[in-house]
Amino acid sequence: MTETESTTDAFDRESVRSASRIAIAALALVGVLYLFTLLPGVDRLVPLTPVTFAAVASAVVTVAVVALLLFAAPKVASLTRTALHRTDAADHVERIAENAGALAYWLVVLAAVLVAHRGLAGAVVPLIDGFAWAYDAAFLVASFVPLVFVVARLTVTVDPLSELVADRVSGSESAGDDPTEDADGPGTDADGAEPSAGDDPGESADAPTDADGPTAIDAAGSQGHSIGERWGVDDESGDAHDKSAADESADDSTSS
Repeated sequence: MTETESTTDAFDRESVRSASRIAIAALALVGVLYLFTLLPGVDRLVPLTPVTFAAVASAVVTVAVVALLLFAAPKVASLTRTALHRTDAADHVERIAENAGALAYWLVVLAAVLVAHRGLAGAVVPLIDGFAWAYDAAFLVASFVPLVFVVARLTVTVDPLSELVADRVSGSESAGDDPTEDADGPGTDADGAEPSAGDDPGESADAPTDADGPTAIDAAGSQGHSIGERWGVDDESGDAHDKSAADESADDSTSS
């Protein structure tokens, strides 16, 4: 593992740890607030105010949760970009990763605005009795800011995302085609028939064969000599017959 890879892994782990710690802390605060609302007397009004103790506690927890969400927004965006980033990816894939990170950031900010509107209502609206519409209008304007950025990022993501889908679909269709394969398939001759396993290309078509099968063997050999002449072996029976004939002719000449 190189130094760059180890640094990237450490950065990713730190970002994940920070984001998960923020999420766990926010859930813990919500759980504590729910337990606080179960206590007796929390629905009573704070002296000299139209606000209850539960609303005050809810407002405090809401401010803490909103702060955690705003602090976690850059880390969530960084994790989203890291998850979608590829070193050898095309340009449109890099644009998708960048836009996805920005989308994650502004969605977390929008969530923080909505949480603030819901959590602070119990403590703020009673104090501005008669101007509740101003409270809603203020948060409506505040929520428009992240919403506009979300819409803008979605708009610029449509084109590279469509290119990515086209690349994936066209790549999956052409993956099964093998341009090296012939139309008649591998291992076929000009007529489309596969060569037989027993065919020997070195065998001549005019090789002499007898009627019964394999090629006839000449007993006299390739030079026309007999086996006895080729190996230097005399025919013993022929020699004995020639010797007896010579003896008989000699006896006839003597007697005459």
